[in-house]
Amino acid sequence: MPFYHFDLINSRTVADEGGAELPDDIVAMDSADALARRLLDTHPDLRNRHFAVLVTNDDGDEICRIPLDILH
Repeated sequence: MPFYHFDLINSRTVADEGGAELPDDIVAMDSADALARRLLDTHPDLRNRHFAVLVTNDDGDEICRIPLDILH
């Protein structure tokens, strides 16, 4: 199973949110969306400050970027 890394970023990496072995990119994107929503629930001050959850694979390729500012 591929390994994916999740980071909270703005203009740079702010926090390493860990990683996980997941079946594919789609599951990784869904996990990033859920992580972004949990971060906003626990840290509403992150909204409107250009933060995003960045997902990369083990090769360092970007899989997706979920901007926190667009979540409702």
